[in-house]
Amino acid sequence: MSIQRDYIQRLVEALAQVTARLLTLRKAGQTGEALAEVERAAGSLLGVDLKLLEAIGPGPIAVQLGHPEKIEVLARLLDERAGLERARGDEAAAARWEARAAGLRAALPGRPG
Repeated sequence: MSIQRDYIQRLVEALAQVTARLLTLRKAGQTGEALAEVERAAGSLLGVDLKLLEAIGPGPIAVQLGHPEKIEVLARLLDERAGLERARGDEAAAARWEARAAGLRAALPGRPG
């Protein structure tokens, strides 16, 4: 197995673990902790500060990540963030995070952007 393929496999496995933690936190009503977990995961898994994503938008972040798998992992984290915002009753914030996830996916190679 190549080094890159091994890295991507570990990244996907880590995303699955984060998603499981988020589900547990959400079920326990710990939305604030779940939001913090999304922030931590974006930083630790991908080196992305979500505050920077908010400031500059998804295009430059997608370029920084460079690999479709990394972009998709971040988009999934943003989908989780949107769901958490919706659970908190903040539909506007949920829509913003969904739009950012869509912007990342639009930047994927081979996709119309």
